Amino acid sequence: MSEPVSLKEEILSEMVKAKWFSNEKKKICLTRQQHANSSHIPLSVQTSIGTPETKKFISVFEPSVSYYSRLGRVMVVYDSKLNTWHCPCAILRRSCVHKYIAKWHLFQTQRDLFRTVFSREESPRKEPYAQSEKDFREDNPVYPPKHQGLNNMVCYILQHKKIPVDLPDDVRVPSPDKDYPKILCPDECVCQICPGVVPLSEPILITKKAKILTNWSIIEDVAIYCKQCPLCGMFYRYQEWKDHLHNFDDHNILAIPLCLTLRSLLQVHTSVSRAVNYLEDLTGLKFPAPDTVLHAYLHFEALVEHEYRYSCITCGDHPPVVIMDLHKKGVFHFSASDTEEPPENFRGDVNIETFWEALSKEMICRGFVASGAQNPFAVKPTYHFWAPWIGKRTRRSDNVLNTEFEKVHSSKSASETAEITVTEERLKEELQKQKVIVIRKLCKECGLDSTGSRSDLLLRLSNEMKSRQTYDKNL
Repeated sequence: MSEPVSLKEEILSEMVKAKWFSNEKKKICLTRQQHANSSHIPLSVQTSIGTPETKKFISVFEPSVSYYSRLGRVMVVYDSKLNTWHCPCAILRRSCVHKYIAKWHLFQTQRDLFRTVFSREESPRKEPYAQSEKDFREDNPVYPPKHQGLNNMVCYILQHKKIPVDLPDDVRVPSPDKDYPKILCPDECVCQICPGVVPLSEPILITKKAKILTNWSIIEDVAIYCKQCPLCGMFYRYQEWKDHLHNFDDHNILAIPLCLTLRSLLQVHTSVSRAVNYLEDLTGLKFPAPDTVLHAYLHFEALVEHEYRYSCITCGDHPPVVIMDLHKKGVFHFSASDTEEPPENFRGDVNIETFWEALSKEMICRGFVASGAQNPFAVKPTYHFWAPWIGKRTRRSDNVLNTEFEKVHSSKSASETAEITVTEERLKEELQKQKVIVIRKLCKECGLDSTGSRSDLLLRLSNEMKSRQTYDKNL
């Protein structure tokens, strides 16, 4: 049993100022303290013998004898893991004088706890949500948020949920005996955007059917929760890497050792789809689609605080020549004719930090939208907003040079188009005289399928030439 603590009135006044209590409740607490002092009985005592670390037991003075206080004291229990308060005199989620005194006690003795943990009984201006999973996802689609709410949530995750590049060994190394939690709730209990101290709502159920994907198995029926600020409406979801987990879309959670395994496989030129096939053969279980696993992995990489450690042993951080080999795993099919032309005043300068932050937001937002078409952060390839990654110590500034725009085959002006004497029919006739290998090469340059017979290739080119830009390219 711990020593009694003399609770100070100024601490209680500070809690009232932070909107923990009203002045009326403050008076109730002070009256109870005066009664305890006159009876020469400690108002509150914390016990910690034989109790788990996540629970705080506060014995509070109770002057009247009843079924819950036969010895003149009441034991208030705070569960920091579930963020709940329990007192035998009150029903769940209802406050009482004993809980007020227990909070007063912890606020004075363990202030650091109150910077991250707040009461679930009281939320200003707005009642906590109590929707079922169906109501939450379909009938009342509050989460995930849209528009500005989605933007705020993505930016918050990018700024505050970074994963260190050098993880502890117990987080990195896969273990078949690892016991992952089946109830996932965000650590935040106070809004990080609103000024002052604004407690978040009680945990809101998103789904009870989430899955944790590991190197050895799939853990099903995982309950995952979010919280919402009652003032600004900001949502906070579970995104805690310290639990050795990475939340992608609230339904698919990857164990961090699995993310690191996928990274290692990609570095030895093994695609994610083959990695998924391997996991299914190894475990005998059905994993999500390879694209889902790939997006989940990219979501993980977007939050890792990567370090650029390139340095030539002879030249240091600034070698005069850099030779880059083609990495085919990172190449995607995209027709050059579909790329938006750069503005006339574009000179090749691209801000590398802005570009890669935009890509990171796109990857993070994939955890909230059903498809890329619905992703408001989608980055479409353009000549004037595309940049390689060059480390801070290797580049001169955040602005790097992109010269790809110089390869653009600009569309002809109206006056130039009027001077063209070769008709579309003439161009088709000339194409028919060419060898198949030439036609096939032209299809590739136009971003078309280059397989099939001569007639198939010519038909594709004919359909494609209906576009003025493609017609100009064939000329």
